[in-house]
Amino acid sequence: MTDTDWLAWRKAGITASDIARARSGRYGGRYGVVADKLGLTPPAETTDVMRRGLRWEQVIADSVATITGLHVVGEQAWCQHPDYSHHRATVDGFLSPLAEATMDDVAAGLEIKTHGANVRPAWDYWMPQVTWQMWVTGMSRTLVAAAEIDDDADELVALRLRWVTFDAFECDDLVVLADELWEHVQAETLPEPDVASALDVVKAVHAVAVDADTVDLSDMVDDLRRLDEIKAAVRAVTDERDLIEARIRDRLAAATKGVADDGWRVSLSKPALTVTAEAEAELLAARPDLGRLVLDRDRAKAEAPDLYEAARRPLGARRLTVTAPKGETR
Repeated sequence: MTDTDWLAWRKAGITASDIARARSGRYGGRYGVVADKLGLTPPAETTDVMRRGLRWEQVIADSVATITGLHVVGEQAWCQHPDYSHHRATVDGFLSPLAEATMDDVAAGLEIKTHGANVRPAWDYWMPQVTWQMWVTGMSRTLVAAAEIDDDADELVALRLRWVTFDAFECDDLVVLADELWEHVQAETLPEPDVASALDVVKAVHAVAVDADTVDLSDMVDDLRRLDEIKAAVRAVTDERDLIEARIRDRLAAATKGVADDGWRVSLSKPALTVTAEAEAELLAARPDLGRLVLDRDRAKAEAPDLYEAARRPLGARRLTVTAPKGETR
């Protein structure tokens, strides 16, 4: 099966990752899950964290087999609940005393995780994920193998194993959550954003502006007022922060380190080296063969306005401005 097949299969149900997002509130929470299912967000890009997980997965699996004496079988199995086919999970593997095993032979599930050095493990995300996997597969327990990786050296710092037992009461809540998500997907509606991480997803979903009637936000007056207050408070705190930082930077001057009583330490990095626009011009003057063809935007606007207009795409988030009523003071 191809990656395209796998993505289509995931999209047609509620997966362990969906439940983890919705339960933990990470990556857009419930809103993000449904928006992805409805195709309202761009495809997720492969990140360094994802590449790290794939790169270390087999090494960790081999280590688990050595430590536990159990065989890792059924890697990357696509699983569906026998009674609720839209309840789905892709498992990293199962643990079995037999190398050639059937489902009757497996003793537990296996979930492989990696995290950066000195980075707190994401148990708020992992626990609902493995609980959902056990619900789908019928496993009574899962071994979570969490590897701490030094990303700079790409070296293993520590491997920690934790057995997780199926929690039926927690699972009941997750099933209710899954049904709620699936109802939104079936109805092609979005849940109301309920976590801060949904903001970026909301911006992506509504990136395009259209001419429409003015929206009545009368039921959100309290939200508007609170947002205005928070923005004013943020500006005040930001000004104070910047003033303090300016004083510290001025005291350090050209130095890179500072100390204070009670164990306070300050470091100021050396400047990053980059090729500025002026330096780039000098380099091109010395070696014009290193240049490349780029679009002359001014000429395109003047000579091919229709083509230029058709080539424009929405980029970034639309700006939200809240204006308080006249006479209202903070």
